Amino acid sequence: MDFIDSYAYSNHLRKVEPVFKAGLAGSILILCLLLNSPFVGLAAVLWMAGLAVWLASIPPKVFGGILLAEFGFFLLATGGIAVSITLTSPVAIHPWRLHIGPVWFSTAPQLLRQALLVISRVMGCVAAMNFLALTTPMTDLFRLAQQMRMPDTLIDLMTLMYRYIFVLFETMERMLKAQQGRLGYATFKSGITSAGLLATRLFLDAYRRSQQLQIALEARGYESGNLRLLTDSYGADYRLLWLGLAAVASLLLVWMMG
Repeated sequence: MDFIDSYAYSNHLRKVEPVFKAGLAGSILILCLLLNSPFVGLAAVLWMAGLAVWLASIPPKVFGGILLAEFGFFLLATGGIAVSITLTSPVAIHPWRLHIGPVWFSTAPQLLRQALLVISRVMGCVAAMNFLALTTPMTDLFRLAQQMRMPDTLIDLMTLMYRYIFVLFETMERMLKAQQGRLGYATFKSGITSAGLLATRLFLDAYRRSQQLQIALEARGYESGNLRLLTDSYGADYRLLWLGLAAVASLLLVWMMG
């Protein structure tokens, strides 16, 4: 998460009004979900990758590496759609069959098409979210949520959760290094014991921090208000606006032609 935050704060679209970036990502995501075509998802991936690399100057290896990792995960998830696994001979509608011992693997063209449709739509959606995550810091999104009149309590919870994700990761790394320095993971048995102790101590540490945070907030009169976010100055990038409109139009055109 650290490297994602570093690009979110240093990319060339950092000072662009968050509503433009969130609106583009949301529009692409909605179109990928509504338009029933695998080519729409593919076009969305190409558009989001192109905008992130060209406009925001995100390194292609970074954006491509994140997409590739997500693709591998979703490929495993959609394997259950494309391939049926049974202990009996599959029905005749599955023309492609293979058995290894008592286990039968079977598939059919319609199942492969369905799996392709699902994974293309999912990849289009995650490409849009990757674009938003790599170009917009969470503080900007929290400010956008305030402008959209989201409940203050919900925004405060998101702010605290986001902040303490990094605190807990840092604490976990220190605990893990201390255990490794004492050969806590030298054997499988000691590794299981050390992992259990790590989880227990991390939970207790998080609980103590939450109590301390609650006391600190109450001491500063939190009950009579909400967490305040520093405001920043933003500008408009009309290249993003016009290219975003072109992306939306091209996705609709791809769907109509498909």
